[in-house]
Amino acid sequence: MKKLPLVLLSGAMMSGLTAGAQPVPAVQLQAANYNATTGVWTDSSINGDNATYHVPGTTTPVPPTVVPNATPNGSSALDFSGIGSLLLGTSISQSSGYTVFAYIEPASDGASRNALTGGSASTALEYDVYNGKQDYLTEYTADKATGNTVLPTTSFSLIDLAVNASGSSFNLNGSSDGTGAGATFGNPITRIGNNEGGGDGFVGDVAEIDIYTGVLTAGQISTVEQNLIAEYTTVPEPTTWAMMLGGSGLLLAFNRYRRA
Repeated sequence: MKKLPLVLLSGAMMSGLTAGAQPVPAVQLQAANYNATTGVWTDSSINGDNATYHVPGTTTPVPPTVVPNATPNGSSALDFSGIGSLLLGTSISQSSGYTVFAYIEPASDGASRNALTGGSASTALEYDVYNGKQDYLTEYTADKATGNTVLPTTSFSLIDLAVNASGSSFNLNGSSDGTGAGATFGNPITRIGNNEGGGDGFVGDVAEIDIYTGVLTAGQISTVEQNLIAEYTTVPEPTTWAMMLGGSGLLLAFNRYRRA
């Protein structure tokens, strides 16, 4: 079940409040909704696009494991080994580009590619961490753009990419992390955590990945960023808990009075 912070609702919940308030992600994958026994990562959006762990050929499977109390507020994350990927039940169309958000802690800032998204054929979007920075390429064809900042490997970061044929932009923890060339993708996103060939597996922790079709507006991106940061960093203040408990006590007393 989706966890809601007390201060802000998640992007997916906000999208259902009023028509046009916020777009609904094509897929929303949260660590809390991963089944380590079956290898199924349940989509939290309204689309039901679950992702299932898969390894090619005779490769020994090393599926993600759940790490409890991983994020700043104690939410869980998935620890990716870099082996295999999670195949989406339905591919995510490339026709209008993408906006991708990920709350992650990569294990290394080395030269290997660590793919968060990939396809099943060349020219799909591979959004990855490369040389420690967020980066994207058209799979198997060309590296297109790289962020400016080396991501920390001992704490979580919120990274996001907005990209279509006109251009690309990276954000890090709600602030700009650079811009770059755009791309026309020839194939859809079909997997999480690796590319088609299995050689760019993500290694590290992932608390959530949200993928939207098309490029969101600056305001929409900011709203999703604020909600995700709040979701994984907000801890109720002691006074908030006291107010909640106090309110519960008053309600209980009132109900007893009514029954008397």
